[in-house]
Amino acid sequence: MKNLVCGFLLALLCGTNLWSTPATANSMQVIGAGSIAQECYRLSSASTMTGHASGADIKVCNNAIRHGKLTNRDLIATHVNRGIIYVALENYKMAAKDYNHAIDLSDDVSEAYVNRGNLWFIAKRYREAIADYDKALEQEFAQAHIAHLNRGMAYETLGKLVQAKDNYLAALELIDGWSEAQSRLERVNKKLLKVENK
Repeated sequence: MKNLVCGFLLALLCGTNLWSTPATANSMQVIGAGSIAQECYRLSSASTMTGHASGADIKVCNNAIRHGKLTNRDLIATHVNRGIIYVALENYKMAAKDYNHAIDLSDDVSEAYVNRGNLWFIAKRYREAIADYDKALEQEFAQAHIAHLNRGMAYETLGKLVQAKDNYLAALELIDGWSEAQSRLERVNKKLLKVENK
């Protein structure tokens, strides 16, 4: 589980190796509008980059949710951002609650699907992770290369090498020369070659 990937926006941090999980590394923040919500966003960004967060960070997001008089869109964003902070605190249950709540508020929130998919990945529930990455891609997720990379890793872990290869290729079509996708593609190609030579 600790050999996953480091991606564009690093958030889901587990264990001591900051850049270790694929699902962990590729979570997405959402910008909220109100000043308290913006502070929650800033704290989630910091936790993404450093892997550290505190209970005080959660309190800022709680205040934004409870007292920030947020629009529905900003409320959704703040739940996603608080979920990211919970992940940095390794409180995956509360992170999942925040992502689920964001999805309950609006089914069209691709960032929550990617981040929840990452939690499924950490829990080794790869089919559920793939389903959430699929949903994010159906919604034309702005950072589609991350969803493709994470979905590829889930397929690879399940031994579905052709699907993994297709997703790594899709990630590389979006971000030409992306080293994470390139190295994973090379590894999966070696695995496929071994299967063909048996």
